[in-house]
Amino acid sequence: MKRIILPVGLFNFDEPISKGLVSSLKLLIEGGYELFVIEIPNSFLEKILANEGIILKIVESSENDFIKIEIQKRKGQILLSLGKNRFDSIVELANELVSRKIFHSRKTKETEINIQINLDGKGISNIKSGIGFFDHMLEQIARHANIDLVVKAKGDLWVDEHHTIEDIGITLGEAIKIALGTKNGIKRYGFFIPMDDSVAVCSIDLGGRAYLNFNCKFNRDKIGEFPTELVKEFFRGLSQGLGANIFIKAKGENDHHKTESIFKCFAKALNEACRIDERNKGMIPTTKGII
Repeated sequence: MKRIILPVGLFNFDEPISKGLVSSLKLLIEGGYELFVIEIPNSFLEKILANEGIILKIVESSENDFIKIEIQKRKGQILLSLGKNRFDSIVELANELVSRKIFHSRKTKETEINIQINLDGKGISNIKSGIGFFDHMLEQIARHANIDLVVKAKGDLWVDEHHTIEDIGITLGEAIKIALGTKNGIKRYGFFIPMDDSVAVCSIDLGGRAYLNFNCKFNRDKIGEFPTELVKEFFRGLSQGLGANIFIKAKGENDHHKTESIFKCFAKALNEACRIDERNKGMIPTTKGII
């Protein structure tokens, strides 16, 4: 659970920064935030907020692991600040906090992977792995999962493609996991079957446990410069980084089409699993309390 300190001045409803305060606080709670203040503004307001399901807690002096919002005045305008960022209103700030976008990097002796991802994007991508066909496959994930994805990779391709492809899978999985946050309200499960001359089935569970069941045979060793044996290794790494069960089965004659159908199929399943379930908003989809 993430904890955030709200400035007392935010509860002055005469200020433009406070417009939409109640709905914004509800959004933060649904996004997995606990709300804290240095002092309760007044008991009447506390009761009104409590009736809306908004509970404000008092900060204990010994606690310091908080996200802190502050009020600043610049050129006569009152703004909310969060780190180096400035916001005109609590609505704008709350939407930024609950947005599912992050930058994530992973560096080893063999590779350096940098990934930017927005799970609520429009399918825009900029992929540079150094492996042309693999770039095309990652573009399919972005487009068909409706995520914005930037991947910049440097790897020991003079050795072979294995380290780069596997490490991108691990890093992408980690990035998605971080962007999902507490997983409040997500559907958790996804299933999809696209068809062409090839057919692929993919089901996933974002339940926090890594497991891959991959069933597909290829006729060729490579598609362009992409070794077909590394399709499985990519999804194994992704499952590990994401902490997800992934089941993939594909059949077909053309290895290019087969591989592309696998990536598209996974993307559609991921899109469904990451989607916010309107019937489950603010709730973690498990009986265990955490996934």
